[in-house]
Amino acid sequence: MGKIEIRRLVLAKKLYLHGCGHAVNKDEISKMLAIHNFDNVIELVLKCVATNFDIQNKKKNLDFKFKDLWNITNEDEEYKKKNGMLPLKTQMFDLHDLRNTIQHQGDIPSYESVIKYKGYSEDFFRGVTEKIFNISYDGLYLSALIENEKLKKKVLNAEKAFADGDFRGCIKLCDGALIVAVFHIGDIPTKAGLMTGYWGASDELKEVFRDDCAEKYKDTSYYNFAQEISKALLQLGQASTSMQFLDEFRMDFLRHREQVDNLSDLPEEELKDSAQFSLDFVTNVILRWQEMGILKRGRGDD
Repeated sequence: MGKIEIRRLVLAKKLYLHGCGHAVNKDEISKMLAIHNFDNVIELVLKCVATNFDIQNKKKNLDFKFKDLWNITNEDEEYKKKNGMLPLKTQMFDLHDLRNTIQHQGDIPSYESVIKYKGYSEDFFRGVTEKIFNISYDGLYLSALIENEKLKKKVLNAEKAFADGDFRGCIKLCDGALIVAVFHIGDIPTKAGLMTGYWGASDELKEVFRDDCAEKYKDTSYYNFAQEISKALLQLGQASTSMQFLDEFRMDFLRHREQVDNLSDLPEEELKDSAQFSLDFVTNVILRWQEMGILKRGRGDD
């Protein structure tokens, strides 16, 4: 499978888990949202199957709706030869019909229906993922898209901590992964220093940044002070330029850091959402830097 298909399956899993979060509540809106999530998950997974077998290109003139896509996939010779029939057709069609009545008629599903389709959706997702794509459902992590092995392992550890319910541990591991991405794998401060030096830094500022800048004051009483000032100005320039690498993630970074700094004081009822936020932020920014070519693709400590 390509990265796009893996990403879609990972996003489908996240959508399913988001629906499970709604399913534990019994208010009307939560029940409606849970059914919508479960139905969207099934359709997204089904489209992954159709893409994998190039079904939409084989039937270019058709406008694929959920049930049509299901039936056409089941009728595809290549798919049938390898996999047989898609599982749980009756249950998945009933789920889709229920979602339509919720969306178009405003019907409120029963709590029992929500729990029932939660189970059927997971069974379908697990079965299709493992049989058709030969990927473990439990191993569907966005970290699979990270190319640097050290960063992949660190983000994976954070994902596993989240899955185990260790939300504070997840936030800590996310911050550790971000530190490695910034200061080791990506070496963002050095890249920021190069940008500062090229884009508008004066000769005087470049001179202050030099490692041997303070040496001219070696025999004076303020030699140590000159060393400290030179390093401080370099760090200031790097810090101000490094922030540019965050782009649209700047506010997310601030929220993540606030969570890290106040980890012990985070309310228990907010821990899961806070951990999910940090996990999404760190994973997304790493993938963005990877796409930009900022992060090295090496293995281990490379």
